[in-house]
Amino acid sequence: MQPRKKLMKLYYLTVLATIISLGTISTHAAPQHGIGTYGTIKYAANFKNFDYVNPLAPKGGDFNTADMGTFDSLNPFIVIGTPAASVMVTFATLLAPAFDEVSGHYAYVAESVDVAEDKSFVIFNLNPKAAFDNGEAITADDVVFSFETLRDKGNPLFRGYYKSVSRVEKLGSHCVKFHISDIENKELPSILGQLPVLSKKFFNVHDFSKTLVTPAPSSGPYRIVKTDFGRRIVLERVKKWWGENIPSQKGQYNFDKINVDYYRDGTAMFEAFKAGKSDFRVENSAKQWVSGYDFDAFTKGHVKKELIAHGNPQPTQGFAFNLRRPIFKDWRVRKAISNMFDFSWINKNLFSGQYNRNESFFPNSPFAQTGLPDGAELTLLQSYAGQIRNDILTKRIVPPIHANGAETRDIRKKSLALLADAGWHLINGKLTHAETKQHFVINFIGADPAMEKVILGFKRNLAELGIELNVRTLDVGSYIERVHEYDYDLVSIILGQSISLGNEQRAYWGSKAADLKGGQNYSGLKDPVVDNLCEKIAEAPDFQTLTTAAKALDRVLMGSYIMIPHWYRDKIPCAYWNRFGKMNDNPIYYPLPYTMAWWVDSTKDKVIQTLRGSLVGHDSAQKSTGACTRFLAWVKGLFPSKG
Repeated sequence: MQPRKKLMKLYYLTVLATIISLGTISTHAAPQHGIGTYGTIKYAANFKNFDYVNPLAPKGGDFNTADMGTFDSLNPFIVIGTPAASVMVTFATLLAPAFDEVSGHYAYVAESVDVAEDKSFVIFNLNPKAAFDNGEAITADDVVFSFETLRDKGNPLFRGYYKSVSRVEKLGSHCVKFHISDIENKELPSILGQLPVLSKKFFNVHDFSKTLVTPAPSSGPYRIVKTDFGRRIVLERVKKWWGENIPSQKGQYNFDKINVDYYRDGTAMFEAFKAGKSDFRVENSAKQWVSGYDFDAFTKGHVKKELIAHGNPQPTQGFAFNLRRPIFKDWRVRKAISNMFDFSWINKNLFSGQYNRNESFFPNSPFAQTGLPDGAELTLLQSYAGQIRNDILTKRIVPPIHANGAETRDIRKKSLALLADAGWHLINGKLTHAETKQHFVINFIGADPAMEKVILGFKRNLAELGIELNVRTLDVGSYIERVHEYDYDLVSIILGQSISLGNEQRAYWGSKAADLKGGQNYSGLKDPVVDNLCEKIAEAPDFQTLTTAAKALDRVLMGSYIMIPHWYRDKIPCAYWNRFGKMNDNPIYYPLPYTMAWWVDSTKDKVIQTLRGSLVGHDSAQKSTGACTRFLAWVKGLFPSKG
């Protein structure tokens, strides 16, 4: 090759390399202290702590709480076993959410994050001080291992969340790069920031796919120090924890020890609270909230009740039909059955009027359907013309109100007409299919005895349609196993929602999730319109577009009648022993961070501990022990043990 040609080739190669380099640089943003799904975030790079915590909160003391049910595993990431819920606090994440803004996530295990401008990758630069409680450093190897293990062996939800990650790359001992194939998925960088960090060394020895009885090394602020499986778990604050002074963690996790006792009976758990064995409870019984707090400690001010207002979207909650069962294939059948759920009677007689009826899959949120569809929402729904029923476009579909006996009789008449249109007729007191002569029988399973009062009232109403509803309350282990296998006709579900909807909607309603064992598409819904709307939510470029898609999804789901909507509260009723210090203002999107932002007030605590000393042997404690013992004996005789 001639010298001139060589020089020209070198020149072009240099120019090409420069163009490639500039192109690469143009997709980078400078490493950030935090990210938000929709752009701006609340806290600046030099922030010291979240506004809802006390950075000077004293460390010390213990926090005693209670949980319902049982546990047989310390691995919360797989579908096998029943994990202890409190174990999650032992796993730190790459980024930490702020609970007083919509979608902000800030440095935690990762000291900075670099998101490509075109969202084609995200890089996490790890904090060199980050370590497990055994002293071993958290490295890129642990992060890569955590991602690949959760994706390949964890709950099916993780595969759904991570499906748009084409590969993960270790760039250095403390730097990890995730390559993203779906750049329209605006939420994915934040989802990757929520990745819990596992110890690769530990799980190379312990099989991740099985229940875990040995505590894994903790990357979080607490470590497990004692387990009495099925009864108690004790967590201890990691001394000189590496993350204590990180701005996203400052002023949090102030208790030296967290003790969690498990109960199989709600009455026993409440008696334990009254006796001072538990510090805090969210009161799920409306009747108890109104009339159950008449014990001395409350009347004397040692126990406080508080209704905490919040802006949190409430969970999707209701009785889910299993559409995998042929009897529920027709939406008219599901609507007829749903109509017979008399919430007005239940709220008045069982809940003391404390609840609101769910008229949305996203109650107490900006994503709930309101009025008739219009504007961008109507345009979006009209794009599915021919794929959705016309009434979804022209009506706001909500459950009927059983205002009085006449209304209930009219609802029954309309329900029988719907069933007749679907081929079911009331013959000799039994709903019978015109062709197969099959009788309509529904099998409901649950794990909470308190739900029996609700479902038995519904059972009476369905009997008026000639439908037989069988109700069975199982032990927690058997119930979870049945739910994971979708072995039910009707089941009570609760699906957590957030102020920033995203990829989880695919897991809740998406066709691909319907057949995943242990998934959360409990109804088994497979609907291309729903799939498309879930994608629009996951890929929404801004909050307004997200809201439009979510409202449209809400209308389609309400019109599908895949669930009989339950109820919600726009204030959280909680009770606690008055031994704590806490900030006056709660974060609007997570108003109960008691293990995170509360602390023991030494002056208050002395009073309470003296009082608790006098409660030893007190009648309330005896009642608690007796009730629990009697209940456990009853359960043991009724159901097989699950560990």
